[in-house]
Amino acid sequence: MGKITTTIVGVILLFCTNVVTAQDMEDEKQIFVVYNMIPENDNISQFEDAWMEHNQKFHQESPVYAFFFESGPYGGTYQGVEGPLTWTEHENVEYTDAHGKDWLDNVQPLLDSPLRVEWWSHMSKYEQNPSEQSNEKAIITTYHVKRGEMARFKRMLDDWYEANTEQGHDGRYNVYQRQLHGENQIAIVSSLDMGLAELDDDNEFQKRYVETHGEGTWQLFLDDFDLSISKSEVSLRSMLGDISTQQN
Repeated sequence: MGKITTTIVGVILLFCTNVVTAQDMEDEKQIFVVYNMIPENDNISQFEDAWMEHNQKFHQESPVYAFFFESGPYGGTYQGVEGPLTWTEHENVEYTDAHGKDWLDNVQPLLDSPLRVEWWSHMSKYEQNPSEQSNEKAIITTYHVKRGEMARFKRMLDDWYEANTEQGHDGRYNVYQRQLHGENQIAIVSSLDMGLAELDDDNEFQKRYVETHGEGTWQLFLDDFDLSISKSEVSLRSMLGDISTQQN
């Protein structure tokens, strides 16, 4: 596997972005458990090898998605994701002593800081154009919603979803909301099934929105955005297939 030599900096809100169908999520609320890692600059290759070996040994029954963020405000962070799980399943996961020892002996010493764990739920009603294809690259946009403005923002999501589906847009999207801590954070994952070449196409969302909702609605959408969002962050994420034990 080619080694990533980018300098590791910062910590990012990372989450699993692979496809989960709406039917899978309707029965009961499920979450993805996310842990974010920053290796020491001098140990990046060693960290990748140690993490890959750890996953191969201990995560065949509880598979892991492995990702790396190439850009954004905290580019250079690695991510491991397990799930989807119900809260009960998450609480009842049992790891062997050998699992913990291997992590503490071979992986943890290569990290620059402790793990940062987060939980995210999949908002299945907004999933668009699901596919069995794994997401090799994706654009992740994380929105920080102002206090008291979540209802307004979710109405915007409804309008966004309607505009894309009514006009037959073929983009593949998944939407996630952070749980327990930071529930004001919503992430939209836009899969780049053809790689970065998809960015060469013009973004015609405004046209789709107006055709769906009518003249004069675009400015109202922008006004609602300003009223409901305190900030947004955009990042490029890639899957690390050799380290993952879960591919789709």
